[in-house]
This record gives sequence, structure tokens and C-alpha cells, in this order.
Amino acid sequence: MDIIEDNLYGKFSISPLINELINSRPFERLKGIHQGGGIFLVNPKLTLTRHEHSIGVMLLIKLLGGTEMEQAAGLLHDISHTAFSHVIDYVFEHAGEDYHEEIYQRILNDSEIPEILSKYGYTLSELTDQDFNILEQPLPNLCADRVDYALRDLFYAGFINKEKVKDFISAISIHEGRIMVTSIAEAQWFKSKFEILNKDYFAKKEHLYANEKLTEIIKQLLAEKAITPADFEKDDTQLLKLIENTVAGKQRIEEIKKLQDFEEYTPSFNLKDRVVDPELYSGGKYFRLSEV
Repeated sequence: MDIIEDNLYGKFSISPLINELINSRPFERLKGIHQGGGIFLVNPKLTLTRHEHSIGVMLLIKLLGGTEMEQAAGLLHDISHTAFSHVIDYVFEHAGEDYHEEIYQRILNDSEIPEILSKYGYTLSELTDQDFNILEQPLPNLCADRVDYALRDLFYAGFINKEKVKDFISAISIHEGRIMVTSIAEAQWFKSKFEILNKDYFAKKEHLYANEKLTEIIKQLLAEKAITPADFEKDDTQLLKLIENTVAGKQRIEEIKKLQDFEEYTPSFNLKDRVVDPELYSGGKYFRLSEV
């Protein structure tokens, strides 16, 4: 068994399959994909990547007793995220922010991942043709993806500390195949912090500005054929270099970094609405926080 250390959850042993998937080329690419799209252009301290988040999701599933295939699904759930994450959804006007899901199967098929899975006795269809309830749930439920990105974004933005992360993780478990909370106080805490994440982080004016202005210049360069949709399958640094190789792109990126005309900026993005209502488990019964 190999050992991996996560900034939030600590040290874990991982199976040879998981270790090999982590070291695969498509997963390595996620080191260059920022979780927040272009917000690092206005706040260089926000460096959280899809790579770290994906490892976090895998470890959270492992913590909750998930199978090796469930762990693999968690690890690879964002493998098809393009450069600047959800910015491509704004470019192509995907209101559901689901472009990466549309290309998920192709990205996997065109990689060494099927061969790695086969080496350990699995098939790609086992990964792609079933729902993993620990990994993904519709709102307002909790799931490993939602819990990890919330805790991780909140931590790196300075809204919570590691001790609170540990407290919350110790208060969740799997019932009926879903993540439920065993403490009303912890469920209330997560719900309130999730609201802060949406209001003061996702919808922060500087962050909206960065991603909206980045969307505008990418749309322009696509129309001029200076970049192509295929370029989004590179990482942030590579795509940013292509953008800055154009006169207009270099100028606009500098303007974003300087927050030029920020005071006059009015956000026009319609962000995906996210509200959680955690399920609680107590005394052999489960119910929603809103029912308390």
C-alpha cells in the first residue's frame, strides 16, 4: 500500500489501483486546473486545484467505507474538467455547468485509464455505467463531491479551520447509501457555511468579474479562431499562454489582474443555485434539517 497525505484529512494508505490512477497523465493534468476558474488572476492566493479536490473526494469516500471502485469514481469524477474549470460553461452558455460531464466518456476512452482499470480486474463500464450515490446526489442532499468542495473552498478562503473540518467529518456517516449527519448542530453548521460559500465566495464580486471578463476574451478569441475548443483540454497555464500570445488577449488579461473598471462592473452571470438541506440520522430514523 502507498501512503498519501491530504491537507484536510491527513495521511491514508491507498491501493495500488488508486495510486496508479493518481499518477496517470489525465489525472496529472488536473494539477494545472484551478477549482475556481479564473479567480486566481485577481487573487493569486486561491490556488486550489481539481487535482487536490479529486483526491479529497476519493479520501472522503474511503473514510466513509466506500469500495475501491467508489473511490476510483470519486478520484476521476472531474477528470474531464477543462482549463479554467466552469468558465467553459459560461463560454458555451451551459446553464447547468455540465460541459465536463458531456465529454467525460470520451476523455476516459482516449486515455490509459481503461488499461489501468483492466490491470486490476475492472472495466471502464463499471466506472461509467452506474450511479455512485456516495459521490453524487442531487441538491439539497449531501454527497462526497459537495462536502469536499465546500469544506476545501471554505478552508482555503479562510472561513473555517481544520479542527472544524474534523468535527464535521466525524459527524457524518452513510445510511440508505447517502451521506447523513448525526448531529443537528453540525448539520446547522454545514448549512450556514454552505450559504456563506455561495454568497461570499462564489458570488464575490471580484470572482465574478474575473470569470466574466475571462469569458468575454475567450469568446472573442474563439470567434477570431485564435484559439479552438480543443485548446480547453490543455491546462490553465497552457491556455493562458495561448490567450496572451494574442495582442488583445495579453491586454485583457492584464486588465483583469488590475481589476480595471471594477467599480463600474455589474455582474451579469446567473450562477447555479446551490442550497443544501442535510439529512440527519438519529435513533434509527432519518429526516431533513428543515424538519427539525
